[in-house]
Amino acid sequence: MTTGINGAVWESLYRHGHRLQYPGEMLVRMAHRYLDPERHRRVLDYGFGTGENLVHLARRGFSVAGVEVSESALTVARQRLAGLVDPDALVLHEGGRLGFASETFDAVIAWQVLCYNDDEGLRRALVELHRVLRPGGRFLAALCAPGDSRQSTGEPLGGGVWRLTVPGQDGCLLRVLEREEIPRYFPDTGLEVGSFGHEMGETVSRHWIVTYEKH
Repeated sequence: MTTGINGAVWESLYRHGHRLQYPGEMLVRMAHRYLDPERHRRVLDYGFGTGENLVHLARRGFSVAGVEVSESALTVARQRLAGLVDPDALVLHEGGRLGFASETFDAVIAWQVLCYNDDEGLRRALVELHRVLRPGGRFLAALCAPGDSRQSTGEPLGGGVWRLTVPGQDGCLLRVLEREEIPRYFPDTGLEVGSFGHEMGETVSRHWIVTYEKH
């Protein structure tokens, strides 16, 4: 989740009414499998959009916080989560260091958002998310995999980075990781990698699931 052109695109989308109503089906499944409200009490949602994942997690009993690059999305999420989540726990992220102390969270979720980066931005984001995760905490993310429609219709810039031409996301940068690349971004973490996707008409969705427990 980078600022610059990507941040500007997402702000425009949310300002003009883009929002999801329900959490992603695979996120619900993976959170049920890997996260426990007692063991992983405090959860950070990195790039929460309009808050659909936060609603699900808060209702399951987690204490949630989140960061988002779009001020319009932040406004919607705070309204949507009123009475369920402390509005001060949802903050605007303007790039760089996260505004949380090291080892603050028992779990960190970054679902279908880290891929909206160039390679340097992806690496910086992963360092920060690892920093705010406590030892024994769980990292859970979905990253873009080869074959996704956004890649196949985009402009290749080299190094696994694509400039998107998807309507509404025109100009966004997308980092697509090959399976063999993934361990280099998560060294010494006891990494687990899975995948999910679907096809509907001309739309093809391909994602990696990446998770580890911090040593």
